[in-house]
Amino acid sequence: MPRSAEQNAQVRQTRKEQILSAALTVYVRFGFYGTDMDAVAQEAGLAKGLIYYYFKTKRELFAALYTQTLARSFAFSQRLLQQTEDREPIDRLMAYTYAFFAENAQNRQLMQFCIRLPFDAYAVFGPEDWKDGIQKSDVHRRALAGIIARGMAQGSIANVDPNAAAHSFWSVFVANAFSYARLAAEGKTPANHPADDFAHVVQFCFQGLGVERGVWIAAMNKILREKQQGGISDESLSE
Repeated sequence: MPRSAEQNAQVRQTRKEQILSAALTVYVRFGFYGTDMDAVAQEAGLAKGLIYYYFKTKRELFAALYTQTLARSFAFSQRLLQQTEDREPIDRLMAYTYAFFAENAQNRQLMQFCIRLPFDAYAVFGPEDWKDGIQKSDVHRRALAGIIARGMAQGSIANVDPNAAAHSFWSVFVANAFSYARLAAEGKTPANHPADDFAHVVQFCFQGLGVERGVWIAAMNKILREKQQGGISDESLSE
């Protein structure tokens, strides 16, 4: 019995998601220039010709991958900002980073993608759309800059350029979270010790803002208690 138009559309969407998932897996290992369509096809378990049926070029495939991942990242960030809008800046920064730390524990490709993104955005989006692509990829720095600026106004964060501070905060967090995830995968981190694990990742982020250790530790412990009590959402980036 022939499939209906709706069923065909569903099959196409499922196949595209399969290809994009495979592309992400290969990409975080080898980057844009080290990824070819043969590797994507092999990872997806599909014929290379079928990959080209859905995406005519590697750049078209990666533009779709970046667009999808950045859209999910933006939605995730917006949910976090809405959930924490009534918190004080230090608590809000802690909740924001904890949510990404937890997400990274479930999806270790997240931080690998974030690390590679700035280096490959120009190649993926091209000279025409590069600036727009960078704007979309900058969602976390902009979100953090707003929180940091409020903290500076209140005196809880050292008075520096909030945009530069946000860039440093996010870059240090991504690098540390990626390093932690790699060590965790190798069994080299403490087991069942969420406070130690998370502190290992964020300590330099908050120190870079001039936040005293006792202050950010108190905020961290508050977030961990709320997590245990169900006060922090478990919504995923992939939703």
